[in-house]
Amino acid sequence: MRQRLINKTAQPQETLTAGRMASRSTVVADAVSLPSLLFDSALSKEDWIEGLKHHSKTVTSLLLNDQIDDFNAYLESQFSSEVSESKKGLTEIDYKPILQDLLQTAILIEHSTIPPYLTALYSIKDGTNALASQIIRSVAVEEMLHLIMVCNVLNAIDIQPSVNKQENYPTYPMKLPMNVDFYVGLETFSSNSIATFIAIESPGNPLVKAPKYDNETGSSALYSQRAAVQDTTLWTLENMKGFIMENVHTIGEYYDVLFFYIVIFQIIAYYKEHGTLPKNFEELNTGGIFTGNPAKQIRPEQYYGSGGKLHSVEAVAGVIAVFQEIKGQGEGADDSIFDVDPSQFEEGMELAHYFRFKEVFHEHFYLGGNYGPFMDENGMMPVTTPPNGKDLPVDWNEAYPMKPNPKVEDYIKNKELYAQGIEFNKTYRRLLDAIQSAVEGNQRELEKSIMYMYALKEQAVNLMKQPLDSQSNAGPTFEYTDL
Repeated sequence: MRQRLINKTAQPQETLTAGRMASRSTVVADAVSLPSLLFDSALSKEDWIEGLKHHSKTVTSLLLNDQIDDFNAYLESQFSSEVSESKKGLTEIDYKPILQDLLQTAILIEHSTIPPYLTALYSIKDGTNALASQIIRSVAVEEMLHLIMVCNVLNAIDIQPSVNKQENYPTYPMKLPMNVDFYVGLETFSSNSIATFIAIESPGNPLVKAPKYDNETGSSALYSQRAAVQDTTLWTLENMKGFIMENVHTIGEYYDVLFFYIVIFQIIAYYKEHGTLPKNFEELNTGGIFTGNPAKQIRPEQYYGSGGKLHSVEAVAGVIAVFQEIKGQGEGADDSIFDVDPSQFEEGMELAHYFRFKEVFHEHFYLGGNYGPFMDENGMMPVTTPPNGKDLPVDWNEAYPMKPNPKVEDYIKNKELYAQGIEFNKTYRRLLDAIQSAVEGNQRELEKSIMYMYALKEQAVNLMKQPLDSQSNAGPTFEYTDL
């Protein structure tokens, strides 16, 4: 696996019970076994929620941290006895509509970040803010990578991904589909837009390892319906999404819960096929819900973007690699500010998105900073600690004054401007069409994405140069359009 997402020094039991879990939650979770959580129709919704908190944190902490032996021990302890005949109704639930909805939501989350990042990038005037531009561009490219890898997960379980239909488009301003208190929108490059990007990429953990640098580290590397058989089951799309809306506050947490749901349906699929519950990761890993055509997978050699590593998916192990990559790039790996375990230098180190954006906002790199005053006895510091290393020059005035969240309708009185807005949206549609074709098995279509990305920048800048009124200019709208 590429990186670990949980502090390696944490002991298994400490890892399983860590986090923002209330004291009552721990007591209830201890009483609710995984089989009861899955199969007991008499379980109250309150206990189901508390058990879901406990077991999702356990499974995610172990598997996304590559603690396979500990996971095997956990699974064996949970599944030491067989399931009674009266508690097997969950096996009749159709998992595909549920996972399709949740994974398409993950695609929407990734998609929702790309237009705001590109808008801020395109609004920076040529020849200015070179370092800030490089940072924003690198994150936008990696978000595209995340979107494609989620499509790989969908294809692995034989569900056709969808990225180019009208319902796949974000509408700005918008809230991410989880428990957040901020809006995401299309805005020019500013401290306000960068602050929003920081909120988008916020880590779930309140502490992070204070960065340490040595002379061997190069600075360039741092820069639906309910089931008919069991009407009382709590495992419905409504309840599963409701849990997310109430308890998930960051993108990383969304992927944690989504991963647990995938594992749950893989366990159920194993039970339906074998009549017993899996006792270890080897039994759980392959088969089951992973019935997709491997030929539809987009593999590293077929992806032409830079930044990060693309993983194909044919089993649970592939999902682990994908979610590790997404979480590591977004909020950091191994409780560090980096997107990979700092001890692994085979691919170099890069800051996670959250910390890259903090560098721009505070106009300082983490490199060369002094974080001693913020550190506890374990070398940890709050994730909110600002970078205080080398200067990162930012000129906030060197950006076009684009109207926030513009719509093509805003340009309707100016025929030329209106036509340019429509043409930009057609180019963006063609980009998404190329990705859609690629995830349907025509991987060579991804080659076109590079051409479309260059065209998007030129068209966006042309829009942003044109005054819309006395205070603001036009800008790209990223709206769905017919070709």
